[in-house]
Amino acid sequence: MNLSEIIRERRSIRKYLDRDIPREVLSELLEDALWAPSGTNRQNWDIYVVKGEKKDKLLDSVKLAGEIFEPKLKTLFPEKMVKITLNFFKNLGGAPVLLLVYMPKISYEIREDMSSLEKYQVEHGRFTNTLSAAALIQNILLLAKERGLGTCWMTAPKNAEDQINEEMGITDKELVSIIPIGYPDQDPPAPPRKGEKIHWIGC
Repeated sequence: MNLSEIIRERRSIRKYLDRDIPREVLSELLEDALWAPSGTNRQNWDIYVVKGEKKDKLLDSVKLAGEIFEPKLKTLFPEKMVKITLNFFKNLGGAPVLLLVYMPKISYEIREDMSSLEKYQVEHGRFTNTLSAAALIQNILLLAKERGLGTCWMTAPKNAEDQINEEMGITDKELVSIIPIGYPDQDPPAPPRKGEKIHWIGC
């Protein structure tokens, strides 16, 4: 597939085959993904590749995140979709590997007496790190598709970030996303694009 086909055919996969991913495939994929752009080229990210017993223990925290997220889900989707989503949180579709993307933890304080510029400067570091991590994640999703793998970009696990970090033994980083990855056992249809999103000015 060319890049355009990969972008258009990538889907969020929520059911995976009981099949391991060769380490060399994952390693090559992630090494390529690290060539994502980042703010001032700081490359402020870390990827943790989790399998086996540690992955199974993390699922308890992910399930908790789903329970915390349930009220919000009910405002977004019909009951059937809510049940499907919560069921996915229980075992992440049987994905053999979890990728946890982290960025540096930045402590900052926003005070009422700060100017808009001062507030921006305080927030800028975390904002830039988040955007950089998102570029890395997009690379992971597309490179996985290219290699016949499926993924699902998940941010809801941040609802149980403290529990996840405790299980991982991480204290100095902020969780951005958990990405289940494996060989897909489904082929979801393409969701429609929403409205006109491209605006031509003076062209």
